[in-house]
Amino acid sequence: MPDTLIDAIQLRYACREFAADTPVSADELASVLEAGRLAPSAFGLEPWRFVVVTDEAGRAAVARACYDQPATTTAAALIVIAALVAVLEPDSDYVRARFAAEARGQDAEPIHAAYRSFYHAGSMAEWARGQCNFAAAQMLLQAAHRGLGSCPVGGYDASALAAAAALQPGEVPALVVALGRCRHAAPERIRKPLG
Repeated sequence: MPDTLIDAIQLRYACREFAADTPVSADELASVLEAGRLAPSAFGLEPWRFVVVTDEAGRAAVARACYDQPATTTAAALIVIAALVAVLEPDSDYVRARFAAEARGQDAEPIHAAYRSFYHAGSMAEWARGQCNFAAAQMLLQAAHRGLGSCPVGGYDASALAAAAALQPGEVPALVVALGRCRHAAPERIRKPLG
């Protein structure tokens, strides 16, 4: 297990195939979800919901929606990150509650006014999906910290994935995080130099 955050960052890679019959423990899964829950989000809106799929039939349905990519067909657990699009209208109960929490007992109107000037109904689905990437990034790093392999999966049939994960109306698939124990050792990391 890595000792520091930079160690986890250096160890993390997209595991394309997971070892069979190696489940993710409830404690490991909970810590990965907690990392996602604590992720930053613009306006403090946290426009996401995490759907955990560990049963065989559910994993198979999500994998089919992800075009049977090996990371999804071999993962012990799949986390479907859904963007909460329908609740983002400026005067929704959800937005009001999040802004009240974000204001921490102070006047929430300045946050609300800034959001109203930002809000454009036609672009909110794309914006919300982008916000979900913050949660996914933290989940991937926590998985590495816990010694788990992970793979972010962005290629999927959105309608099929929404059905497989039983998403609610107004929730849009943003990303799938595949988790398990990697079948193969990490390849050499290749990254561009800074600057």
